[in-house]
Amino acid sequence: MKRILVITLALASMLFASASYAGTSDIQTDQSEKISLSTKVPVNLYGFISAEGMYSDSQLSSFGTLNNTPASYNRTMPGFNRVVDEAVEGNNDAFISGTVQNTRFGFDLEPYDFGGKNFKVDARLEMDFFSTTDLSAASVRPRIRRAYAGIGGEKWHVLFGQEWDLFSPLNTATLNIGGNLWQQGNTGFRRPQIAFTYKFNVGEKSKIEAAASVNLPGNSMALNDSGNTTGIPMLQGRMGFLHPLSAGMMKAYISAVYAKHNNAAAGSAKVNNWGLAASLELPVHKLFNPSAEFQYGYSLGSMLSLASDTTRQRTISGWGQIK
Repeated sequence: MKRILVITLALASMLFASASYAGTSDIQTDQSEKISLSTKVPVNLYGFISAEGMYSDSQLSSFGTLNNTPASYNRTMPGFNRVVDEAVEGNNDAFISGTVQNTRFGFDLEPYDFGGKNFKVDARLEMDFFSTTDLSAASVRPRIRRAYAGIGGEKWHVLFGQEWDLFSPLNTATLNIGGNLWQQGNTGFRRPQIAFTYKFNVGEKSKIEAAASVNLPGNSMALNDSGNTTGIPMLQGRMGFLHPLSAGMMKAYISAVYAKHNNAAAGSAKVNNWGLAASLELPVHKLFNPSAEFQYGYSLGSMLSLASDTTRQRTISGWGQIK
């Protein structure tokens, strides 16, 4: 009984210790607080508990689309928050809701040489409870966010698995219930990929980062996905300049993406999906950390813009924040 009690208290203290350090600004980013599970192989446990409540004086839509029959908005808490069109919906009542779906936990293997090799191996498995299929507030399902293994040296790294896009890499600190301002100015997501990164020093403190990846082209793994069926992978690239400031790391990126999807009109030429993005994070003070991104391109639906993947459609988007 004592042993069970000790284990229970230890697990509780680990969870609350992690949760106490997980601020709003970390909702969509890595958690730096880690707890070592092994002294031989450096495997770490990290995460936080996130409980969010919402009151709104208007109904919100999930993905901003209408159900075919009957004609009404598909309102679900996990989706992107937009006020519904009262002329279409017929009413726009106030509502109250809550969710714990952004609760997160993960395991990562820190770069480990496994016996003095001239390279190191790392890995990560990160999960949350975001669900668009099971909408019961008490029965949300676990979901893989990031799952990859990597191998690297002092300056280079190769990653295999699911990780964030190289394109448009910054994320917002919004409490938009999982939406992260997607389809509202922010682009870029996570997807299966093989990515190569190379970093080299510039001066004493600054670094230049060059990265390229080969990615799953669509938003799904369905064999009839209009991106997957072209047989052409999505290609992404990024150049970055990193410089440490007193309040954190300044990050400036230029990134690009290219893919090809089947045209929405059967038999028509395939649609080129491409985009360019500029990103900047400038932590000038611990209480003043501005960041922003701007994107331009065509047919970037796979990057979670409002543009279609299968019809040539221009995307101009961006966002900014001060944390």
